[in-house]
Amino acid sequence: MSWGIQSGLLLPNLEGIDTVEQLIAIARQKAGIREHEEVELERFEVVCHR
Repeated sequence: MSWGIQSGLLLPNLEGIDTVEQLIAIARQKAGIREHEEVELERFEVVCHR
């Protein structure tokens, strides 16, 4: 998620985060982006190597 030069990123499958809305809210908070500010969402694939 980005707004200007501010950006926030959370990796998927975090314990206690069950909805996309929760994920977006936490990423906004992490980036310092207010709730009313329009953002650009980006999607990517995570590959886990074990």
